[in-house]
Amino acid sequence: MELPIVRFSKLVGADAFPAIAMLFIFFCFVYTLRRLAPTRLPPGPFAWPIIGNLHQLGMLPHHSLKDLAHKYGPIMYLRLGSFPTLVVSSSDMAKEVLTTHDLAFAGRPSLAAYFAYNQKPASLAPYGDHFRRVKKIWMTQLLSAKRLESFRVVREEAVCAAMRSVWEKSKEGTVSVNVSHVLLSLTKNLIWQILAGSIYSVGSSEQGFLYNKEIADMMEQVIETVNAVNIGDSVPLLGWLDVQGLKKKMREANDSFDRLIQNVIDEHASAKSSQKSTVEDVIDALLDMAETDDSLDIKSIIFVLLFSAIETTAASLEWAMVEMLRNTHVAKKLEQEIDSVVGKDRMVRESDLPSMEYLHCVVKETLRLYPTGPLMLPHESTEACTVGPDRFIIPEKTRLIVNLWAIHTDPASWEDPLTFNPERFMGQDIDIKDRDFKMLPFGTGRRGCPGILMALGTIELVLSQLMHCFHWRLESDQSALDMSEVLGVALKRKKNLLSIPTLKLSL
Repeated sequence: MELPIVRFSKLVGADAFPAIAMLFIFFCFVYTLRRLAPTRLPPGPFAWPIIGNLHQLGMLPHHSLKDLAHKYGPIMYLRLGSFPTLVVSSSDMAKEVLTTHDLAFAGRPSLAAYFAYNQKPASLAPYGDHFRRVKKIWMTQLLSAKRLESFRVVREEAVCAAMRSVWEKSKEGTVSVNVSHVLLSLTKNLIWQILAGSIYSVGSSEQGFLYNKEIADMMEQVIETVNAVNIGDSVPLLGWLDVQGLKKKMREANDSFDRLIQNVIDEHASAKSSQKSTVEDVIDALLDMAETDDSLDIKSIIFVLLFSAIETTAASLEWAMVEMLRNTHVAKKLEQEIDSVVGKDRMVRESDLPSMEYLHCVVKETLRLYPTGPLMLPHESTEACTVGPDRFIIPEKTRLIVNLWAIHTDPASWEDPLTFNPERFMGQDIDIKDRDFKMLPFGTGRRGCPGILMALGTIELVLSQLMHCFHWRLESDQSALDMSEVLGVALKRKKNLLSIPTLKLSL
């Protein structure tokens, strides 16, 4: 068998190969000298040429980085491929980099730049005027309390329809339901209705929800592409060569998304011009804004709403349901609270949710133990700065990764941190939005997620409805509660959750 180095020498030519080999050896020598030179960088493991520390991340990098932090400390310096990276794993250091140095770390590295509308979505955009303008639109126009209140009926009706579908799928409580599929389908349907109303509600899918199959296929295609690990984000040369074939897949997904969403936008514009639109959805609101702002990129905003809200919300709900099955005393206490607030003759309404303290605790504990993004989306320093008690110097263009899962499970902040215990929040004023840095499931600062209100409201409504309408049990095989994780857009369970519902009230 021909050795790879021999094949490479034939590819570049016998005359050129020695020079290239010497150049590579020289690069490795200089790189090693730079690593050994005295610096004021934070401590960290040795980084190999080209790949850096990528080999140490594994399939669940939030676990691997927490293990490395035990050795090197809560502020750690790595090279992930070609890029210097600062990893923060404690609440104190997270507070410093996200408040004291928030502006310095407000940048965003270029990730998968050939997709997602050239990083125009606010979550991907570099820090600057465009980012500030789009985030203001999210906060004041699309995800404000007033706007979310206008979608209350849509949410309640979608969740009620899902409960009826669950009962039908279980053949009236005689077979297991794939809860994972139900939650993902419900979230897709709910977000789509908020986004686009009922224009594409043309038939019943196999999950029992209403949305066009072509739209559903497009969403699956984009989610699969977004979930893919892109080596080119860490090693640009491999991204240029497209060794994974991701560029082609991303372009196909981008074209599919662009074509179908443009059809939806055109139909909304036609309905508005003919005054056929009755209930204003997000696309209607964006079209109104576009009349006075020609530079508004409607499709990039739609992209963010669809693909940052769907999998994250569904994953949080699934983890909550898993813990209800694992901790029957928690489930019973939650059911009792819901019954005391709602009664047993009607379904849960959003107006009931503020009165359910234990429900809030269950949701907080779920987001603490299973943050949907266990690693905060990477930031990038726009200027050099000095951080930590040892005054480490962090150069410009250094990526920042905050290990939320390590912070959420830090024994210094949480008693018995790996145990699901909602009671830890009872009577405690722990703010999950940004004040208390012991948990930051939605990030904080300039790059904090603007969808906190929508996410919390949706999770609380769906979870309370599931627990109020049904009693849930496993068939008999406890392996159905395999807790293995897989990380994509969101932290998800590796196996689908199957459970049998028993009806508790009339639907």
